[in-house]
Amino acid sequence: MQIMDYINAHRMDENPCECVILPDGSVEEPTPSHIEKLAQIAGEDKISINKKMDKNMEPLLFMVEYTGCMLVWQTRVVVPSSPTAKQEEALETLYFAAMLSPNYLREQVGENYVECVKRSRNEQK
Repeated sequence: MQIMDYINAHRMDENPCECVILPDGSVEEPTPSHIEKLAQIAGEDKISINKKMDKNMEPLLFMVEYTGCMLVWQTRVVVPSSPTAKQEEALETLYFAAMLSPNYLREQVGENYVECVKRSRNEQK
């Protein structure tokens, strides 16, 4: 769905904002969970994705970089190493619609995740 559709659908919700922003700027509900939604977007099961990660990596951060999606909670946003302009625009729209906390935490994946994703993609070729 588009960002304004999401905002209109959830403006009156009592529950805090939670969504996934895809690289094209569209928004999806994180159901049944953020990690499950990212696995669906990747078109792979969690077990095969986990095998691509280095030991001691946080699956959530790996999957954000792997899919290129942003994960959004009311108080925290996890972004890939290179978010798209459309993602940034959607995030800004959420912020100005008061769907995010004024001082939300923005967390960007680290270089170790970027390198791990690159290696896993090279191994697939």
